[in-house]
Amino acid sequence: MKIWQLFTQGFTQVNQNKRMLLILFGVLFIFSLILLFPLKSELKDMLGYSLMGQEALEGKGANIFIEFIIHHAETVSLERSLLLGMGILYLLSTIFFNGGILGIFTKKDTQFSARLFFESAGRFFGKFFRLFLFSLVFLLLAILLYSILGGIANTIAGDGEILGGVLKIILLVKLFFLIFLINMVFDYAKIRTVLEERKDMFRTGLQAWGFVLKNLGKTLGLYYLIILEGILALIIYLIISNWIQGVTGLGILLLFIWQQIYTLTRIWIRLQFYASETLLYQNVTGS
Repeated sequence: MKIWQLFTQGFTQVNQNKRMLLILFGVLFIFSLILLFPLKSELKDMLGYSLMGQEALEGKGANIFIEFIIHHAETVSLERSLLLGMGILYLLSTIFFNGGILGIFTKKDTQFSARLFFESAGRFFGKFFRLFLFSLVFLLLAILLYSILGGIANTIAGDGEILGGVLKIILLVKLFFLIFLINMVFDYAKIRTVLEERKDMFRTGLQAWGFVLKNLGKTLGLYYLIILEGILALIIYLIISNWIQGVTGLGILLLFIWQQIYTLTRIWIRLQFYASETLLYQNVTGS
């Protein structure tokens, strides 16, 4: 099966399971509200007296956050642990729901079922968490490699600012490539875990590297095709956000609605990753 067919079939599978999209959107929306609540009153007070309030409403006042920290440093310090805790909780919820997503997409010709979704989420949470910890090892190695090569690049560039800048850009591109590659490899490790009821996550993670490297053209082609879709969605979002005037009540409402549409789009793309990658894995392995 060709990459474009996998892409379109993944799109179709997401469309057939739109209720899953709404569940994930609801969870993300709740997290957003909880994260905004601790600093809501302080931000409101500040926008009331700050000369930068109008610029903030217009989306131009990036420095407002510096001013906020200056005037409300104590509040930020008090809320930091809560925000950190919510961030960890969101990460764990993402790992949890990944099991539900793949529990749906790995079942051929199966309509969405909330029961199957949440059963799969709970069933694979422990295994996916171990895979996440294993993936951190590779991410740390990628960062370490970047640091070492960065030191070598600085030595080579010396006082040459242009050469140094070019080398840094090249290294950053390679770092992001490695991060995306690691993320993709562990996507297939999760898919294999669900499809084949794997128990040894260390071995499954290593075998996922073998699968990806053996089918590097297809796996990379599909992955970056969906990334391209995400970049296109981001560009459209930024263009329309800039066009919408957020100063008036109507403008703020329209901007809020547009932001929620974009959030739904990002979740859709996340689901399409898993749906398309699952189809690729099943197509290659015959599972």
